[in-house]
Amino acid sequence: MTDVLIRAATPDDVHVWRALRMDGILRHPQAFIVTAEEAAAVPAEQDAKRLSNGDRFMAFIDGVAVGLIGLNQQDMPRAAHRGEIGPLYVVPGARGKGIADGLLTAAMDAAQSMGVWQIELSVFVENAPAIALYERHGFELAGKIPNAIAGADGFEDDLIMIRIFDRP
Repeated sequence: MTDVLIRAATPDDVHVWRALRMDGILRHPQAFIVTAEEAAAVPAEQDAKRLSNGDRFMAFIDGVAVGLIGLNQQDMPRAAHRGEIGPLYVVPGARGKGIADGLLTAAMDAAQSMGVWQIELSVFVENAPAIALYERHGFELAGKIPNAIAGADGFEDDLIMIRIFDRP
C-alpha cells in the first residue's frame, strides 16, 4: 500500500527540501529560474527561514520526499491579493500518481487562507504536462514572455497563467 502525505514544509525539512529542489533543477533546468549554482549558494539557514512561513509544501510516499511546491505572496499591500506558484517539482518515479495535483491544491488552499485570490505562474512553453496540470486546476493563459530564461540552448519562452478565485 502506498501512503501519500502532503503537508506544509517546516525548517526541519530544509535539507530534504534543498536536495529535492536541486534534483529538480538538475533534471529540468528550464523549469526553474535559478541555476544549480545559484541554489547551492543560498545558505541553508535562509531556506529554513523560508520554510517557516507555511507557504511551502512537500509530498511524501511512504515517508520519502517526492515533491515540492512553493507559494509566494506579493509583499506590497496593494498587491497582497496576488500570489505566485513556484517552484513545483515531482520526482520522475512519483509522476502520474496525482502528487502534482495534490501539491497544487495545497498551495491554492493556503493562498486563499492568506487572502490571496489571484494566483500567477510562469511555465516553459514546451512543458505540456505542467500546462495541462494548471489548466485542470482552472488556470488560464494570460500571455507569453519571449526570451524569459537564458537556457543551455538559447533563450526560452514562458507562458503566464493565472487563476482568479472569488474576491472576498
